[in-house]
Amino acid sequence: MHPAAARFPPFLNRWGGFMAVAFALTMGFATSSLPSPLYPLYQADWRLQPSELTYIYSLYMVGVLTALLCLGRLSDTLSRYTVVCSSLMLMTLGLLLSGVASSINALLFARGIIGLANGLLTTAGAFALVDTHPRNDRRIASVTTSASIAVGVGLGPLLSGLLAQTGIAPLRLSYFVVAALALGNLWLTWRSRHTFAPRSGARARLSITPKLALPSKATRAPFLLASAAAFTQFAAGSLLASLVPSFLYNLLPWKGPAVPGIAFLILSAASAATQLSQRNIAPRKGLVLGLLTLAGFLIALCIGIWADSAWAFLIAMILAGSGQGLCFMASTLIAGQNSDESRRSANMATYFSIAYIGASVPVIAVGRLADHWGLAPAVIIFSVLAVLALTALAWLARKILP
Repeated sequence: MHPAAARFPPFLNRWGGFMAVAFALTMGFATSSLPSPLYPLYQADWRLQPSELTYIYSLYMVGVLTALLCLGRLSDTLSRYTVVCSSLMLMTLGLLLSGVASSINALLFARGIIGLANGLLTTAGAFALVDTHPRNDRRIASVTTSASIAVGVGLGPLLSGLLAQTGIAPLRLSYFVVAALALGNLWLTWRSRHTFAPRSGARARLSITPKLALPSKATRAPFLLASAAAFTQFAAGSLLASLVPSFLYNLLPWKGPAVPGIAFLILSAASAATQLSQRNIAPRKGLVLGLLTLAGFLIALCIGIWADSAWAFLIAMILAGSGQGLCFMASTLIAGQNSDESRRSANMATYFSIAYIGASVPVIAVGRLADHWGLAPAVIIFSVLAVLALTALAWLARKILP
């Protein structure tokens, strides 16, 4: 028996590593949306402009994109175990720095570290789930990855919203609680290190040079269509995560950060339910439905802002979750199907780069517009342009895709 397994309960002896990686992925995606219900508090306490709220979310995405592009092959050079542990340590550091941050610049730095940690975890975690499963079951690992993402995205805002609602250090407590969970997860990963498959073959040479490429001309049009859909979907999602909580904060009789936290839980549940129930839908149909559902979300969002209607916001969150689930699932599948076999990793890196740029650049533009014209007009202008883009993409998908 491996020394690390000594005096370890039999169940954890077999499943500890798998549970540790699944929990790490859940926490990673929880930290991605953890500060969303706190944005109105930051805005009030630090007197932030709307554009500065978008920087908080965008710096996180820059960290994720940097890790995906430059460090995506790190686990081939080191090992899955090493990268998972490193990402948990970086995540803990970023959370602690977020908890003690007293200015926007300190928080931006912390969010960049968390984004880098989660980008590392995303690249290594899916492979590590296969390695640590007692039967190396790829199907179970894939389902667990999707479930961890869905649960994490919903739990992060809910946890921070509920903890902030208590009034106990509202801008700090949730970060320290999740940091403690990350340290516990790191301990479980270390105790379960015997379940990680050792690296086989020669150590891959470390390279941080991004490898990007478009597919051949024969399949380039569907690939670019899928990339444009992902760009637009991520832009709408980043708007939700960074600016919409300001509208939700005081919407109901029960006011406070728990309101956007519960709203994001509804969104996450709608996304997970849609992906599970529509997992066998044809990619073309799924993309068209996803794009049009996202357009419906933006229309409902504008109605909610104009009428100050809680019901409109509720419908908007359900439509946002369903649209994001369908659109991302279908666009990722279409991009993969239309990638060149010899350059698949470079093609998919290009696809994800376009998607993550959509999560940062457009919402920063909306934030800058809101600085001058107000938040409601800026969001409505963005929504009108995005609805036109989503409708055009849905029409192109019907024309281009088989």
